[in-house]
Amino acid sequence: MASVPLARLYPRLSQLFAADDFAAGFALGRHILRHYPRFIAAYIQMGLAAQSVGLLADSVDLLQRALSAHPEAPDAWQALFLAATHLELLPEAAIAEDYARDLIPNASPETPIARGHAARRAGDWRTAYAFYREGLTPQPHRMDAALGLAESLYRLGHFDGAQTIARYVLSELPYSLKAHLLLALIHAQTGQPLPRAHLRAIRALDPLAELSQAWFPDINLTGLFADSPTLADWDEEERWAYAR
Repeated sequence: MASVPLARLYPRLSQLFAADDFAAGFALGRHILRHYPRFIAAYIQMGLAAQSVGLLADSVDLLQRALSAHPEAPDAWQALFLAATHLELLPEAAIAEDYARDLIPNASPETPIARGHAARRAGDWRTAYAFYREGLTPQPHRMDAALGLAESLYRLGHFDGAQTIARYVLSELPYSLKAHLLLALIHAQTGQPLPRAHLRAIRALDPLAELSQAWFPDINLTGLFADSPTLADWDEEERWAYAR
């Protein structure tokens, strides 16, 4: 079968789910993930769609895969909380609730980590750094705060500290996209050779650069990504049978 650009085929996924054509959407999503098995955005779309048709166990699995690489995704944490609660997976639900509470924008953030996220969204990196440090001290397992701290250090020009925290995140979440991306950016800006492991991870996790460019719109990321990722074309007649 002929190869096609991923950028042309991937938008069909959201179109199919928006049209409630879940059988086709799941088939296309599986096709994409066969070729790009770490594609974060595809996992999130599939996980949210699975939940909407009652495939709660599948939703939990898909969302957990996405969040292990992108633990700053509030919608995915909220959806995981709902699915885990319905399945009575209480430890998973409690973790997801904590992350969602702090990540979802709130006019009056209540915890240091939530305040760090609010400062990050406002581009107030010094304030974000202070709140993330405060929040991480009692909760070193909170990888969203660790990534926020690493990004704050990077934005403030403290590259050594940013590298240390990014490597810490990768020791816990080996496929954290932002951690790989921060390390790649620091290597590039300090003139160090760019480790191929970071490039491979970045291209596998975010092949269309959508997340990476959203995080760093002011930085030219072209050199980190393949010019035009492709995959085998999808058979439009393919469907995946599922039961509500």
